Amino acid sequence: MGSAMPMKTPVILGTNGAAAIASADPEIKAVPLQTAELILLGEVGSGSGSSVWRGRVAGLDVAVKVLKTTPGTSNKDALRGFVQEARILSQLCHPSICMLYGTCMQLSSPALVFEFMAGGSLFDLLHNSPAELFPSTLSRIALEVASGVAYLHQQEVIHRDVKSANVLLDADLHAKVSDFGISTTFGPEHTAETGTYRSMAPEVLTHHPYNEMCDVFSFGVLLWEIGHIEIPFGSDSFLQAAFAVAVERKRPPVALPPPLGALAPLIQACWQHEPSDRPPMSRVLTELQAIEAQIRQLEERHAGGGTCMRSAIRSLRAGPMPAQRLPSAEPVQAPQAPPSAQ
Repeated sequence: MGSAMPMKTPVILGTNGAAAIASADPEIKAVPLQTAELILLGEVGSGSGSSVWRGRVAGLDVAVKVLKTTPGTSNKDALRGFVQEARILSQLCHPSICMLYGTCMQLSSPALVFEFMAGGSLFDLLHNSPAELFPSTLSRIALEVASGVAYLHQQEVIHRDVKSANVLLDADLHAKVSDFGISTTFGPEHTAETGTYRSMAPEVLTHHPYNEMCDVFSFGVLLWEIGHIEIPFGSDSFLQAAFAVAVERKRPPVALPPPLGALAPLIQACWQHEPSDRPPMSRVLTELQAIEAQIRQLEERHAGGGTCMRSAIRSLRAGPMPAQRLPSAEPVQAPQAPPSAQ
């Protein structure tokens, strides 16, 4: 992790970013292409294509995603993803979408400036945190993610990589969808294998034409992960998981403790093999709103008596459970090569 450093850079603010920052600094007008000063504080994370720094703009904490560049090498794909992410996010504004404040050059590389999400990723909360997780918290997070993905589809955007690592949490564990580097828009026929194997829809894995319903499949896998607090096909390699989903039509076993058992029919509807058999995200959102309200009311009636889901799930598992196979149909081609994300 980097140490604090007083680096200052002008940030070009988009319309939504200017409006958000204007609430913290009245001297900044809520209009596009205003500039504000970014103070870079220190590096907080790093991936294969970018590093993430914490900073401040007009008194607000921000996250700065800096494209990694290697002298003498071409980084066109990564740069294309950066441009695509900025282009898509600049047109989005929703409580469950991580907001892009603006763009800048940082460390001699392009950078995107986002709102800072102090709670980290949903993946870390589920799998790397000892925090107690109650049904109302998990169902609310699922509802917020569904709200974000449904909004994307209303805006004719396909995320293409819905997964727990791409859901960020604020300090109060409210969820926002993030990472739009491989997102695309409705329109042309999509066939490229894009996303993460453990969450990828079968039609994407097998290079068949696909649309926004691939996000519905991935959300179903995410909903399973939230309800079970377990990595889907966690004992398999990513390629074995892809083969199980696309060719063998297998899905992780559904064994939810109460009251999360109400999620089971929705999970199974979302990960149907045929895209036309999956519900649209607007209907998924409506059903989750009803389920979340029921769970919240149940906990309110038993104030202070909510069940910790980690303990409930541990007691429910008597041993390893085999994957469940969907009804078979015509054979499909097996996935050939892994994508960049596993």
